[in-house]
Amino acid sequence: MCGIFGYCNYLVEKSRGDIIDTLVEGLQRLEYRGYDSTGIAIDGDDLDETVIYKQIGKVSALKKEIEIQAPKRDVTYVSHCGIAHTRWATHGEPKQINCHPQRSDKHNEFVIVHNGIITNFRELKTLLSNKGYKFESDTDTECIAKLFLHLYNTNLKNGNELDFHELTKQVLLELEGSYGLLCRSVHYPNEVIATRKGSPLLVGVKSERKLKVDFVDVEFPDSEDAQPDVPLNNEKHNDPPKNLMPIATPESNLRRSQSRAFLSEDGAPNPIEFFVSSDVASVIKHTKKVLYLEDDDIAHIYDGELHIHRSRREIGASATRSIQTLEMELDQILKGPYKHFMKKGNLLNNQESTLHTNEKRKT
Repeated sequence: MCGIFGYCNYLVEKSRGDIIDTLVEGLQRLEYRGYDSTGIAIDGDDLDETVIYKQIGKVSALKKEIEIQAPKRDVTYVSHCGIAHTRWATHGEPKQINCHPQRSDKHNEFVIVHNGIITNFRELKTLLSNKGYKFESDTDTECIAKLFLHLYNTNLKNGNELDFHELTKQVLLELEGSYGLLCRSVHYPNEVIATRKGSPLLVGVKSERKLKVDFVDVEFPDSEDAQPDVPLNNEKHNDPPKNLMPIATPESNLRRSQSRAFLSEDGAPNPIEFFVSSDVASVIKHTKKVLYLEDDDIAHIYDGELHIHRSRREIGASATRSIQTLEMELDQILKGPYKHFMKKGNLLNNQESTLHTNEKRKT
């Protein structure tokens, strides 16, 4: 089964070596789920640079690849967001070019790790190819990264400077299928997006100061017209589909709110760390305070705060996401109801194999 892990530190100084070790260890905690390749994405040496390290095989092969590339481990970051992934191939055979993270272009402007299956990726790939985008992998995930870049550039061309979560809303309008994904971008430094639909994601919170409240408010658009639901396949006479055009929203131009949970008593910035994962096993070592995302939630982490956005307000939907305190220990979480790790791993592998086999038959 695929696994996602992300780590964000804000006003908590960490070396690049510390960050790499945290990401790699997070992947090691996901090894029991089964996988065929691994990868991470972090800041590079140059300003606005993302570097990707990935390799087929075990996490140990990724560690060896990173050692070969020899990044400067003593570079320090006061704030940083890194993402990581273990992949079990669905679209595209196990080879390095198909490993996650997947990128939007050769400059790594947008980088994605993704669990799940995008069922309309062939249509998206055709649309984006017709607009001049060159694909280098066989994955459905690369379509998501390129869609981020396309909509970012088109909005910019039209004078719309969107916040990261607003851009994400536009991307998600185009996706069909299931996903749990993390996205980082050179255009939104020290920020990360986490969103899910049919694939689990949670956020661990580690802070030396006590949070003001034990929940995060869900933020809805000011108007139901902010993100109209546009039909997907409405392309006629080779005109671009309407839903690949940027939509101006009331929250554009980077108007940001503050999240109550992360406001300090004295108004000073609060040093904090966030751990995003598809499995609590990779988070529990760092913190027992976790928030579980719901389908269609868009979690936006920046400036030491976690914001939860949704594209529309549903009747009866909860307006908060609780920050829970886990009572279980790591060993209990890893084993679950099973007596042995191997038994749990075999069951998960069999379930994932069945899922992948059925999906390949469909395609």
